[in-house]
Amino acid sequence: MPFHNQKIASTDAVTRLPQGRLAAEGGDPVPGQVGTYTWRDGGSDSPWLPGARITVGTGEPLSVSLTPPVAVAAWQARSVPAGTAGPTGATSLGEGDGPPTFAAPGAGVWTVEVHVVFDGDLGSASYFWRLEVDG
Repeated sequence: MPFHNQKIASTDAVTRLPQGRLAAEGGDPVPGQVGTYTWRDGGSDSPWLPGARITVGTGEPLSVSLTPPVAVAAWQARSVPAGTAGPTGATSLGEGDGPPTFAAPGAGVWTVEVHVVFDGDLGSASYFWRLEVDG
């Protein structure tokens, strides 16, 4: 998975919000849409977003990498049917610490949010993708 081959940048060296990139095992990473975030001394509020399009298979292993690479203190992934206006009724896809990895949901079209808390008190960000999951 792409994240595991990346060297984590020192906290002081990272000056901009990392880009979240979602990849299916062996696939090219797709940059996500950035939602609400805090980063160092700034941030932005955002509505629930439809997400950047990526097609995967049911249950396929997915991973999120950050560019520039930053250590992750905690993360959670959740999904709702595409077109849903917010997270109400979202289904958890996983949570943990370290690099975000989880399995794709069942067949359908989904908005997936991955919320990341960056290590070193740098802040947090929500990244969004539109998953088109083949059955």
